[in-house]
Amino acid sequence: MDQTLKNEPISAMLDQPLISVDIDDTVDQVEAALDAHHVSAVPVIDGATGLVMGLISARDLIRFHADKKDGGALHAWEICRYKPVEVDPGVSVADVARLMVARAIHHVVVTDHGQVKGIVSSLDFVKRYLRGEPA
Repeated sequence: MDQTLKNEPISAMLDQPLISVDIDDTVDQVEAALDAHHVSAVPVIDGATGLVMGLISARDLIRFHADKKDGGALHAWEICRYKPVEVDPGVSVADVARLMVARAIHHVVVTDHGQVKGIVSSLDFVKRYLRGEPA
């Protein structure tokens, strides 16, 4: 891996604008957000504080539908995975990659003093590789 990219901060991999959902959004609204923005996961934010409460991925929605639950009746806070792995925007790309592998996770939430700045997925690393930039 190129030393420059290894030491690059993870914030360089964040897409803008931030795609997130509110804790009170319905599961149907969460699914619509993932579909509309072509993302595989979204952080669940407490609108009153701006703090990340959890994470919902496409995989979580597949499990939700397998249980035949009503997406209009339940809220994001009811199905999210609480306390997702958070990293500071200044953490290196290489350190985040190592963390994701060590914890066998596909998403990390980038936060700065508790405020969500974005999300990085394993797919983001693949996209970077395909652009010719070693992750």
